[in-house]
Amino acid sequence: ACDYFFEQKNLNFTDKKSAEKRKSKYAQSFFIAFFVFLIIMIPLLIYNKGYLTFYGDFNAQQIPFYYHAHNAVRNGQFFWDWGTDLGANFIGSYSFYLLGSPFFWLTLPFPTDIVLYLMPILLALKYAFASLTAYAYIKRFILNDNIAIIAGLLYAFSGFQSYNIFFNHFHDVTAFFPLLLIALEENITNNKKGYFALIVAFMAILNYFFFTGQVVFIIIYFILRCFCKDFNVNLKKFLGLSLEAIIGVGLASIILIPSAFAI
Repeated sequence: ACDYFFEQKNLNFTDKKSAEKRKSKYAQSFFIAFFVFLIIMIPLLIYNKGYLTFYGDFNAQQIPFYYHAHNAVRNGQFFWDWGTDLGANFIGSYSFYLLGSPFFWLTLPFPTDIVLYLMPILLALKYAFASLTAYAYIKRFILNDNIAIIAGLLYAFSGFQSYNIFFNHFHDVTAFFPLLLIALEENITNNKKGYFALIVAFMAILNYFFFTGQVVFIIIYFILRCFCKDFNVNLKKFLGLSLEAIIGVGLASIILIPSAFAI
């Protein structure tokens, strides 16, 4: 009995220690990306006196759209927008750019004049979440967590990310895309239901245009994973996954339908 007690105590201590270690790895993947991006941006921010600006669409589209949508939402103008073109469907017009982005909604408590100063922080957060979610996915298939952190950072600071920094809404998608793969894996391998539907809805709301590409990708991914021994899929699981995908798209209709009308 004493041996069993001490064995269980040691197991609990080991479990707590490994859990704390896992948490620290998640924190590392997040904060390394966050601060590396800010360090890279410091010379530009000093030169521009705190502003993050880029010649081209960043200045001509991204910043004006942020300002306008920020004012519209704070003033409760969610439906028809007389400030875009000669009048436009507000949700459909800005769902591609920022309306479904959680990072945009983080700016709402702040005055509109502060938004431009928040842009480097928002981008740093997007890089940090991209690194974090990529790490969370990749570590499922890699024994060494440090290698998974490096892989997550490579994903966050990839050429696509660096080149498209003037289209900062692209980074919303890459920040959370690995969650779609994680939700699929959890559904099939660990029988965890409901997550896939929620993540499908979230990704569709985040950006409907990139969501169409993700649908194609996830179908190809699913087919290829079916050839792997650790992917225990059967007809029942496939039908359940398909149902969750349909439910997810249905939940996203609050954004998808106005966007379809706008297109």
